[in-house]
Amino acid sequence: MSSKTMTMGFLSLPAELICHILLFLTPRDLCRRAIATCKTFRDAAQNSVQIQHKLELFAQGFTETITPGQDSIDFFKKDSCLKKSALMSRSDFHVNTVFQEAVPAVPAATKETQSLKCGLWWMSRDNDLIIQECKPNTTQTWSNHILSPMPQHKLVTVIVDPLQDLLVTIFSFNSIDVLDVLQAHHVFWLEIRMLSSQAPHPDSACTSLDCSHLFNERGINVVMFMKEPAICGDRIVVPYCTFAHGGWAELMFIQVVDWRRGQAYPVGGYEARNPHQNILHLIDRQTFVVIDLQASISLHTLQESGEPPQCRIVYWFPISDSLRHPPCVVHTTPLVQGTAVRPDLMPSYVPFLESQIMVLEMLLPVLPVVLVIDMAIFSENALRSEDLVTIDWLDWGPQHTCCFPHDPSHRISVFGSRMAYALPRYRTPTPGHRLEALSTDGRFYVHIWDFNQRVVARSKSISDCNSLDHLIRKPPFLAHTFYKSDFSSNRSYTTTVCHTSFPTRDFEGLFLEQDRFTLTWVRPDGVDIQVVSPHAVPETKALSCWLRDYIMNFWASMTVGIISHS
Repeated sequence: MSSKTMTMGFLSLPAELICHILLFLTPRDLCRRAIATCKTFRDAAQNSVQIQHKLELFAQGFTETITPGQDSIDFFKKDSCLKKSALMSRSDFHVNTVFQEAVPAVPAATKETQSLKCGLWWMSRDNDLIIQECKPNTTQTWSNHILSPMPQHKLVTVIVDPLQDLLVTIFSFNSIDVLDVLQAHHVFWLEIRMLSSQAPHPDSACTSLDCSHLFNERGINVVMFMKEPAICGDRIVVPYCTFAHGGWAELMFIQVVDWRRGQAYPVGGYEARNPHQNILHLIDRQTFVVIDLQASISLHTLQESGEPPQCRIVYWFPISDSLRHPPCVVHTTPLVQGTAVRPDLMPSYVPFLESQIMVLEMLLPVLPVVLVIDMAIFSENALRSEDLVTIDWLDWGPQHTCCFPHDPSHRISVFGSRMAYALPRYRTPTPGHRLEALSTDGRFYVHIWDFNQRVVARSKSISDCNSLDHLIRKPPFLAHTFYKSDFSSNRSYTTTVCHTSFPTRDFEGLFLEQDRFTLTWVRPDGVDIQVVSPHAVPETKALSCWLRDYIMNFWASMTVGIISHS
């Protein structure tokens, strides 16, 4: 029998049997030899939960056997996290409360300053910082970290990196009197401390760092900071714009601070339409995007030696039909790059950029929307040309985005390819209708939408298309009066919903991380924090284990029979 005949005979086997045979391959061979060279293998692997789970572990640096150089505890931690996350891929899921705490806050807490990263929640106010570690049997709260501004300075922002035990405060003048344009003027100061105490950070070369700027005009100048600065490893990226008193900002500047070495340097200014209204978001240590809802999303790379950032790709939005610049909130997976001083806070499963999404909460007039963007368009694979590349909306939007009606009362959080969304139980955004605000005295449910096409493929293989709770959906057709184009998309996504409902009264924060989500309620006397994690219903778990064993034994016996017959 020829090899071609044998190959054709093998490919004619049922997909389930092909998957069972492919499971005997190493993950490396699966990726490089089987899936990459054969469409039948690729389709079978995409529809196999076991193969996808094996590949996800391989993506985290683990083979099917633990070698002496690998951490077995870390392996089982990641494996357990991935299996718990898989529970969110069902039509609905149950949860256990793993942590609940009431954090007192006097005076009353403000609502715009909450953050959460790696299981550590914090809230900054005018002169202090309240921190709560959200773990079982851990109720320690650090409060009253006095952030007293320097004389004649204002506190601009507080940025935190729990993994590196890092707390950075930024101070600036209200205005700067420029007498000499040839002389650099101090524009803001950074203080670098340990998050767990007010002591200087032992890995930092200095406690306080001055950042200077050369102005183009004499007279009173104002510095306006764009969004919250971002920490990525040993770098702090601070975007800002300057303008003369009564003038208009035309240039955007970036200061890159190496907090370990105690060095700061500007990377040049470049023109940007309405820079004080644009949003700069750091993708990784070298890459950032500038979002202008009226025009485009531009992808930039930071250069060395103080040169201006290089604009590499411009993704154009549909043409705006208004001169008004709407507000926008960006939701992405928190950056976790850098040396971890607190390895106990390191996430068990950190998704790659190619399997992440960016959600733009666009508070457009008449009809607010959320735009879900596949961040694969910002990865290294997209940066193939050194020349500037411009891409029209029709060439990237329908393939890499999904758009939905929205209301700001429906909180959003993102981790990896998943978006957590606070919605009523059976209410999802529909085309042509504004999404109603949450009732102040009602209840809501947390919906989990997953835009990972691997997850979509798995759901297609295990879902009944005629079922009322079918997991797979496509975004609605959505035309918006703000743009001269529609936001139609051909990308599928999966939807799940948590069985437990939560009260809407005083509800303020929703944070998704790995296999759990955290909710907060801001009340007059403090903040209530609740962390919940999915769990399998005992009956369902027992049935799934029985079904898994039955299928594995069945295919094992079939394989033995085929080999014996041959």
